[in-house]
Amino acid sequence: MQGTRKDYGEPDLSYKFLDKNFKEHSPARLIYSYLLSSPSKFDKIVNKFMQKFMKKSFLELKNRAKKEAEVIEKENNLDNLIKIMEQRPDPVNHRLLKNKIIKFGKPAIQKIIEKLKNNRNDVFVELAVQIIYESKIDCSSHLLNILDFIKDPYTLSLVCLLLGLIGPKEAIKPVWDYFHILKVKYPNSMDNFEQGPLLALYEFKHRFKIKG
Repeated sequence: MQGTRKDYGEPDLSYKFLDKNFKEHSPARLIYSYLLSSPSKFDKIVNKFMQKFMKKSFLELKNRAKKEAEVIEKENNLDNLIKIMEQRPDPVNHRLLKNKIIKFGKPAIQKIIEKLKNNRNDVFVELAVQIIYESKIDCSSHLLNILDFIKDPYTLSLVCLLLGLIGPKEAIKPVWDYFHILKVKYPNSMDNFEQGPLLALYEFKHRFKIKG
């Protein structure tokens, strides 16, 4: 999206505007709900469900997930763990992978954020947003710096959402602009990319107690 950010004027964070543009179903809404729940507990439930599901069928998938888990367990190189993120790991192994990467702290977060600029992998961005949020590392300025360089609409949508949860007031204006940009550019998309920025605007309103 580099060089395409149009100025859409003063942000309107009134409930009238936000509620009018809110859509009940969107990928961003699912990630938003996940982040605001207890992610670790949620992942354990998913893990148990998947293991039970795989016991009844798909023995090959179960074996693949088990081998992948063994690789993640043994891996202590950050770059290799990030490569596993990019390879669409089995959902059963997401919690294990996230926990290992989070232990690397700020260097891990910096590398993941840089990769978001050219990312077109939906699983990678979802894991990235979860890792950044759960790490509680202040990286909002870094996220703001890459915002205008993100090329993929889904990645842009989720990074805007993340900024709504952890970003400063300075992020309100660019997120507002990207709500309109995504809405105009992808008006008929089933993914409703603009909902990531919209949910972020709700968060900004609550976090900074903006009236209206």
